[in-house]
Amino acid sequence: MKYAIYTLLFCGSIFNGWSQQLSESTSQDNILIGEPVSIKYIVKTKLTDTLAFAEKLDYIKARFKDGSGSLSKKGAEFELVDAFQDTIIALGMTKKWIGEYIVTAWEDGEYIIPGPTISINDSTHRFDDIAIEVTLVEQKEDVDLYEIRENFTDIPDQPFSPMKFIKKNWWWIVIVLGAIIMGWLIARRRRWDREIENREDIRPMNLKERTIKAIEALDASELYNKGQLKEHFVELSYILRSYLTSRYNISLLDKTTEQTKIILTKQGLNDETVDTIARILSQSDMVKFAKSKPEVISILRQSTLVKQIIAETSPLDFDNVD
Repeated sequence: MKYAIYTLLFCGSIFNGWSQQLSESTSQDNILIGEPVSIKYIVKTKLTDTLAFAEKLDYIKARFKDGSGSLSKKGAEFELVDAFQDTIIALGMTKKWIGEYIVTAWEDGEYIIPGPTISINDSTHRFDDIAIEVTLVEQKEDVDLYEIRENFTDIPDQPFSPMKFIKKNWWWIVIVLGAIIMGWLIARRRRWDREIENREDIRPMNLKERTIKAIEALDASELYNKGQLKEHFVELSYILRSYLTSRYNISLLDKTTEQTKIILTKQGLNDETVDTIARILSQSDMVKFAKSKPEVISILRQSTLVKQIIAETSPLDFDNVD
């Protein structure tokens, strides 16, 4: 019985050792600078085992191998071309874990990539190191490489001297600075001229000018040709009433046509002007309430009559009189 127990323990230890097998491989051992190479780490273990591997995100550190075969303090970095990928393959009561890096190097030499560690059931295991040689150019067979001899002339380093540079190139520096200053003066003079012109053109419009501008804008909109005849006459009536309200300091916006005639007569306007104003307002009322549709020539004539009334009733403008 005792021998049977020893036999079972021995077999169990053998199975345990076999159940956790670590291996590593590369797609090639010799690569050119910038050429990608695949590094795979493989673990064969029981299906119920728990694995934990800390993958690298940007690069993998390596050690440089010198001519004597020993590791130098000089190190290098193998850059990750693609993100780390791992795969688990179930094989009955066991499983195979495969972790793969795709890396490349940008400096030639022989390198040793230290084996990473992996945790299996909270127990740490380490992969073996991998050797990769990185070369500049792939050497062709049956072609001898000869040393390239080049002749160089040593040029002593001289610190940059601003004063020497200015003395050597003063003439074109003067030309460039002169052109810059001249361009700045011309641009500034033109800006001043535009500002002066704009100040001269800016003059507050009086009541007469504002009203004429409003009538011209209304005629230019041609609302009567867009099916908005009523809106045209409503706006024309409002412009006329607003002008008379401001001109004589009275309120006509809410008055009827008859009330407007009485108020304007009391202001001293002659009967002919008052009658013309009343006809314009009555025409607007006909369009608004009786849906009258006058001809285009009649519509434009109403605008002309409003301009005449404004010209007749506006005070004289002495701004341009010497």
